Parts: sequence; C-alpha cells; structure tokens
Amino acid sequence: SQLEMALRGGSSLLRSLARLTNSHAAVSSRLSSGNHRQPVDYSLLNHTKSVVLGDVRLFSTSPRAFNVATELSEALKHEIDAEKDLEAQHPAASPTMFPGFAVTTKEAEVRLTKTHGNESILVVFNVNHSVEIAEEFEDPNNTPAPVALPPFSIEITKGDERLCFQLELVEAEQPGEYDFQVEEFYIAPAVKGADEDVPSHVYATSGKYIDSTIQELLYVRYLEERGFDGEFLKNLVAFASSHEHKLYINLLNKMKAFIAK
Repeated sequence: SQLEMALRGGSSLLRSLARLTNSHAAVSSRLSSGNHRQPVDYSLLNHTKSVVLGDVRLFSTSPRAFNVATELSEALKHEIDAEKDLEAQHPAASPTMFPGFAVTTKEAEVRLTKTHGNESILVVFNVNHSVEIAEEFEDPNNTPAPVALPPFSIEITKGDERLCFQLELVEAEQPGEYDFQVEEFYIAPAVKGADEDVPSHVYATSGKYIDSTIQELLYVRYLEERGFDGEFLKNLVAFASSHEHKLYINLLNKMKAFIAK
C-alpha cells in the first residue's frame, strides 16, 4: 500500500541520515583527538547533502552550523598544538648538521654549497611531498614522527663543466640509516649567471646501468671523498624532516589566519 511504501522510504531515509551523521562524527573525532598528521581515510568523508528516494530528493532537516569557519579554526588549533608538541620532541633543523657547507633555505628549497679543492659543490633538495606516512600503526594514538626523504641533486663544477647526479634517498637495512640510489648522471655546461637549467640537448644516462667497478669508484668513493657518506645522509634526513615539519606547522597557521579573515 502507499502507506507501507512511505514507511519503508522513511526508514531508508533515517538509515541514510544516520550514516551521514556517523561519518561526520568520525571525522570530527579525529580532528579533535590531538593526533598529528595521519593518512586521510576518504571513506569517512561524505559530501552528500541530500538523500534520493526514487525521483524525490529529500534534504536533511537537521540544523546546519551557522559558520563552518569557527569549527575549522578550532580543529586547526588542535592540530597546530599537537604538531608543536611533536616538534618539541625532536631536534630543530640547524646548519651545523652539515659541517663545511653553507646552508640556505627558501621556503621548501634547501641549498648546500662548499668548495673542495678547485671544485664548487652544490646540493639542492626540496621537501615538498617528501613525507610518506604509513597507512597503519600498532597504536593509532601514538603514530611515529614523519620522516622526509626528499630526492636531491649534487653538482660538482670544475672550470666550464659540471658533473651532475640526481639521487633518491632510501632507507637502509639498519634502522635509522639511509642510502641513496643514483637515478641519472650527466655532464653539463657550468652555470652562467642566474640560469641553472641544463640544456635539453645534454645527454643523461640512468644510474642503474653501469659497470660495477665504475659504480663503486664513482658512486661510493668519489662522492665519499667529497663528504657524501652515511653520516651526511642521516643529517640530510634529519634536517629535511625538521624543516618540512616546521613548514607544515607554518602552513596550518597561515590557514587558520586565512579562515579568520
């Protein structure tokens, strides 16, 4: 009968609205928990504002928040406080982490420079998108601090040429130790003025396919002579992780200020 159909429809609507309410509660709970960064569970996010039954769209009659900005600002404040607590537990990024190098930063980009004999050495890395957080933890309320593993480049300039390496940081077998993989290398003209771009006609080869003897001499001993050893890599990861975390907190503060305008 029409009455039974209406009752069934109403029951379905209530179940749908309950799911929406539970999803919102789960997101709110996570935002207010004080935990630092975690992977987003998109299954918890639901942007549907209405429920469709047949050809009829039924909108929720529950009261809407007057202004989401207040709630968002409060959530950002909780996140900022949690991230600052985490920041206090780890050493801050410091140029002293790279003995012999001059260190400059510009937002996400970090540059290290030094001389080695008649060589000018430049290291560049960018911490954007350098942090990957595991999907699952044994204790979701005690997630580990994010670790940044940014790709980086080394340029060794002598005269009118520069030997360039493009490298990827990887975790070593020993916990807390790091290594690198050479993605490609090439020789390019030295930088002139402010133009650091490598001409498109310069030949570059993959770092994966090279004679094992040359690999040992070039990737290991040649670079180690110039200070690129295991200790340098640990310091790079520590600096990048701290610097990225500082920028993340700064972004949250900027967002909070923007929302409050």
